[in-house]
Amino acid sequence: MAYQRHPFIKYLILAAVTFASIFFFLFPKDKSQDLPIIAITQIIDHHTLDEVRISMIDALATHGFKDSETVKIIYENANGNVSVAAEIAKKFQMLKPVVMVALSTQSAQTLLPIARQAQIPLVFTAVTDPVAAKLVSAYDQTQAGVTGISDFMPVEPQIALIKAFVPSLKKIGVLYNPAEVNSVAILKQMEQVAAQHQIDLVFAAANNTSEVVSATKSLIGKVDAIYFPNDNTVMAAASAVANAANQAKIPVFANDSASVASGVLAAVAYDRKAMGKKTAEMIIGLMAGKTTADFPVTHDVPQEVVLNSKTQELLAIAVPESYAKQIRQLS
Repeated sequence: MAYQRHPFIKYLILAAVTFASIFFFLFPKDKSQDLPIIAITQIIDHHTLDEVRISMIDALATHGFKDSETVKIIYENANGNVSVAAEIAKKFQMLKPVVMVALSTQSAQTLLPIARQAQIPLVFTAVTDPVAAKLVSAYDQTQAGVTGISDFMPVEPQIALIKAFVPSLKKIGVLYNPAEVNSVAILKQMEQVAAQHQIDLVFAAANNTSEVVSATKSLIGKVDAIYFPNDNTVMAAASAVANAANQAKIPVFANDSASVASGVLAAVAYDRKAMGKKTAEMIIGLMAGKTTADFPVTHDVPQEVVLNSKTQELLAIAVPESYAKQIRQLS
């Protein structure tokens, strides 16, 4: 009876159905919402971690794991803020990804409790000492759902490189963030090796990137060379370190190529693109049904010695003959 008294209602219903059909045709459901999620987080922006991440994502795509097509890749950066890193971890817990990936020690430590609680595999990369960071108890103990790539660099080759460029070396200034377990662990070993070579280490702490320049300047006039390990805080300010030290004619050494490209004199460095690809191999294996127990922690990544030729010219330092054939020059 109602339809007879109000025939226009029929047309309203028909119009609504037609509109809904057109809407869903033009704006179909986002299929990416149903795709398996790979959640990636990084503690801070700097070229080294960026290169690992980009290479990793490229390698995933090459093997068919393309963002928004076969997987959904979520990336979050904490911008050096530990509180933000904790919020990112909570977000990842709600997303329920199939794999969580942490670039840096701090990111991995923040994700660890959530990964264990939710039983989500955690893959870390660019972590200097995963044992000291309590991510794993040993490199081959990865049954608990955590594994990854270490960028631990033996200390002896680094000391040897600095001595070769600075033959009169007596004191090395060391920049680091004491809150980064990765830095503290490697510097303890560096103290032992330096003592064997009768070299003194002078430490300068920087709790955040804004303190890095003042820490660098505090070393000027006290040391023959400056060095920093794979410390995310200092690496994020590598160009500022290089500018301050180069003006004072003090050579700076690191162990990543991105810092050398930013003005640091030289480094024994890992191939970060290769590191990203190796990280992707672990993720792909986990996506295919393997477990972290199938992937021991490794730092078996190609290394190279890199030199900033402009900085070398500025400092008027000769390339040691022992490195002349193997060194890769960056300008």
